[in-house]
Amino acid sequence: MGREERTPAEIRTTDKLKIQKILNDAGYIVEMGSSSVPTVVCKRREDMSKDLATIRKILKEQRYEGSFGVRAPRKTDELPVSENAEVKDIEDVVAAAG
Repeated sequence: MGREERTPAEIRTTDKLKIQKILNDAGYIVEMGSSSVPTVVCKRREDMSKDLATIRKILKEQRYEGSFGVRAPRKTDELPVSENAEVKDIEDVVAAAG
């Protein structure tokens, strides 16, 4: 059985939704914007390059050849704060909320 070759234009929405679920299960926050490209929202800007390498590995294992994105969190994103977060990060979240 050969691998089915498809160009990025032929990537189906179901493939994108499957990848979104796989990345969610891997612990990433994934959004599908109006362009319907799965975009991973990193928890911290500093983690983007490390996360990108891991995400590429996951997508390669799944044989996903479509477009995807990785971005840093916005101030308006409501990301979960871990117990080990610095006080400055918590103050930023409170300031953004109020």
